Amino acid sequence: MKRHSLATTAPFVLVSVVLCSIAAADQLAGLPDVVMGIVDGNEAMISLKYGGTTYVVANDDLATGTTTRWYIDPTSGLETHWVDGTAAPAATVAGTSNPKVGDQGWKADNYTFRVPSWSNDICSIDGIDFLETVFPFNTDTIFILERGGNDTGTIQAIRPDNTLGPAISISPNNPFADTGINVGGQQAFGLVLTTDSPVKGLRVTASGFDALIICAPKRALATQAHDPNPANGEKGVVVAGATLSWKTGVNPADPNQPNPAITGHNLWLSIAYDPLNPPAAPDWEDPGVLIVPLGSDVDPADGSVDPNASYSPTLKKDSLYYWIVDESLGAAHVKDWDNIIIGDVWTFETETSGPEVDAGDSIVTWLKAGTTTVELNGTVEDSTGDVSVIQWSVLTSPFGATAYIANPAAAATTATLTETGTYVLQLYAKDATLKEDDDAIEIKVYADSCEAAKNGPNAYTAPEFDFNDDCKEDFLDFALFAQKWLEDAALTEDKRYDAGPISVPFVQFTNPANGSVVSGEIIINAIAYDPAVGTNDGDGMEGAGIVRFEIFDSTNAVVGTQNENLATFDMTWDTAAVDAGTSLPVYPNGVYRIRVTAESDAGYVVIKEISVTVNNA
Repeated sequence: MKRHSLATTAPFVLVSVVLCSIAAADQLAGLPDVVMGIVDGNEAMISLKYGGTTYVVANDDLATGTTTRWYIDPTSGLETHWVDGTAAPAATVAGTSNPKVGDQGWKADNYTFRVPSWSNDICSIDGIDFLETVFPFNTDTIFILERGGNDTGTIQAIRPDNTLGPAISISPNNPFADTGINVGGQQAFGLVLTTDSPVKGLRVTASGFDALIICAPKRALATQAHDPNPANGEKGVVVAGATLSWKTGVNPADPNQPNPAITGHNLWLSIAYDPLNPPAAPDWEDPGVLIVPLGSDVDPADGSVDPNASYSPTLKKDSLYYWIVDESLGAAHVKDWDNIIIGDVWTFETETSGPEVDAGDSIVTWLKAGTTTVELNGTVEDSTGDVSVIQWSVLTSPFGATAYIANPAAAATTATLTETGTYVLQLYAKDATLKEDDDAIEIKVYADSCEAAKNGPNAYTAPEFDFNDDCKEDFLDFALFAQKWLEDAALTEDKRYDAGPISVPFVQFTNPANGSVVSGEIIINAIAYDPAVGTNDGDGMEGAGIVRFEIFDSTNAVVGTQNENLATFDMTWDTAAVDAGTSLPVYPNGVYRIRVTAESDAGYVVIKEISVTVNNA
């Protein structure tokens, strides 16, 4: 059995947090539930509770980061790191205590409140601008314990790209929560920062802020593919151009980097299931399952594994899909489970189909007793069966006309029309997801059936003997025929007419000369034009005019011909041509006639001939 059928979650390594979840905007809240005790002789935090979860320090449920202190250099105006252990800079925040060398940044990076001498173990930013804590992983939750809870300032998230999130205000006892723990005569107050997406740390800008502990929960490190897009359980995924994407499993040694041991991704995409009748578990052995091996790196030459991967499948609407991305550790094939990091099972649902509307064929009809009633054979189809609105309406109609639709909410109904002219009716539909469609038909109404026939969509052919053009052959047509029965339209004498100016073509050979002896390849050339048009109409002949060359041998057989319609009028004649089959000359030596015929667009023809002797040595 394929392991996918058993796995709904993938193996994790408890190291740090990289998985993100949908949350509200960055916000601060109080954190009152903290337990303190003695650890290695030091007064320290044992655990804290938030969101119904208890995080125990001894169980390695929490992780600290690297805390540093910063001031704005009054000379350069630059944010400047105050290196622990160096002399204190001048105070840059007026009206506050001077910076304290002993309250160093790293003292927020452990769980100790006080050391055996009962001296305070704090990271203070008295007199300077801010502190920053950066974690070796990304997180959406950061816990802060501070002594006093009476400072004014802001707290901001530090995004993975080093930009800062929105500044969230703090003020005395707001939103600090009293933990009930006394530290050197002052209470320890708790805060929790939650963010809308994973961040790398935080900045506290509040002179006088005494940080005791700044930490974050350790969660499952996604050593497998994670952060799917579409998100797990997402609905309404548009199928056109859909792309499945995910993040590569992280490196356990460096959670901010993809795992360099991953050599490829194996995408498994289930068949399309009915969202209204989902299976208990997807059948990964179904022949319709799509299995796509993908490389782990678009550009191996850059020396690093790509953090993201994607694939664009062909999806169906109205469908539930399951998908998994396994990651290969040099696996020989997609089921080499010993060398594969098995991925989570994710799901998404595609967009629902909208209604498909067909108003039917357009109609040609005529008035019968002042009105006409036609059948409207519209159809509305929706694969999900959730059509909520069907509506016929009249878009256009002749002036003064009435169009009465018997049941506008039914796709198949009737319409009664009162005037001749053109009507346009529309059928519209909408479904429960607000998808909509419409279609229109044209109805042409004529005064009678004959007029309708003549103006119908098909070519009208009148009856052969319908002399009065009323679409039928009857006695009236016979009477008309009888009236003209003995009429004779033949000529009774010669007909004279004025043909207007008559212009016959001009044609003349320019090569070869009449009576010349020729050999080899020669160019037969003639000048031709219609004098009625002139010589400047392109080919020297008007419209359909043409020049034809013909070559006759001594038996009067045509042995060569060519039609020309574009000047210059040329024909190439190779008198030395040899028949490939017989190796005999095609044009034996002797006398040949060359004829040129010029025919004008008016149909007048002029012919000229010359005689030449072929003599190929």
